[in-house]
Amino acid sequence: MAESQVTVRRPRGPGARPAVSVVVPFLGKRNDARRLLEALAGVRRGPGDELIVADNTRAGVVDQLAGGSVRVVRATRERSSYHARNAGAGAAHNDWLLFMDADCVPAANLLEAYYAEPIGDDCGALAGEIIGDPAQRGFLARYARSRRFLSQADGLLGPQSGAAVTGNVLLRRAAFEALGGFVEGIRSGGDIDLSRRLGVAGWSVQHRPGAVVAHRHRESLIGFLGMIARYGAGARWLNERHPGSSPRWPLLPGLVGAAADVARLLTRRRLEPSLFRAVDGIGLIAHNVGYLASNRAPGRAEIAHARGSAEPDRQAL
Repeated sequence: MAESQVTVRRPRGPGARPAVSVVVPFLGKRNDARRLLEALAGVRRGPGDELIVADNTRAGVVDQLAGGSVRVVRATRERSSYHARNAGAGAAHNDWLLFMDADCVPAANLLEAYYAEPIGDDCGALAGEIIGDPAQRGFLARYARSRRFLSQADGLLGPQSGAAVTGNVLLRRAAFEALGGFVEGIRSGGDIDLSRRLGVAGWSVQHRPGAVVAHRHRESLIGFLGMIARYGAGARWLNERHPGSSPRWPLLPGLVGAAADVARLLTRRRLEPSLFRAVDGIGLIAHNVGYLASNRAPGRAEIAHARGSAEPDRQAL
């Protein structure tokens, strides 16, 4: 890596920014695929920009529906969003890769917003903002929005972590390829791992709070807790790979604090905040349980063995 801090300024005039390859991994059902294709169609694109969906389903769900401006890449070696992202990046033609999740709806100006400010020569990744979809009115969606789960401004990680999550991140292809892309064979934590490796290699992570996508949160308790447990499995994997970076969340102090807050809020007749704190406690348990589980992604043989099971309706992050 060069140590130069010279910045690259976006040239003036329409279409002057670098072309971007938008890469989205997909594992879901036909309705999910339709929603994704509709969301991608709303992104304002310039010359050379491309939309790539890496289809991680057995049946090629997106391939059956896509057309026009969306290119579909099959990624079926393992059931892993990181495998799918690598496959999509391998098919891309541009020097900048924008990774987004299939359950996110991008703002129309997403691509322009990433180039609203100069990008430093040492910048390997730019983290955009992820908000909760305000159209979701269910209890768990409201809870997740209140906790700003995936926000890269003030969520669980925040800008001080130096991490960028794959729900909305623009990566310099040269940096991405120099590091070998995402680690495959895992279910969770690959984006944080890549951010750590970028830092070790001398690349910086910048933030673009104006580059926004809206994330559709899970609305079933089982699905939500499964997501938190998977985060726990990814956290332990990260802690083993980068010692001390992702310790287990303290269980007993967290439960005691949550219980005390629930009681206090109920005495003040603040029902929803008390329920939110109860979910905090349940989520803490799920994260600790997940911390004991394997982070390994199922491979082709395991997928074939489970061929009779229903296709999951969410891509593992």
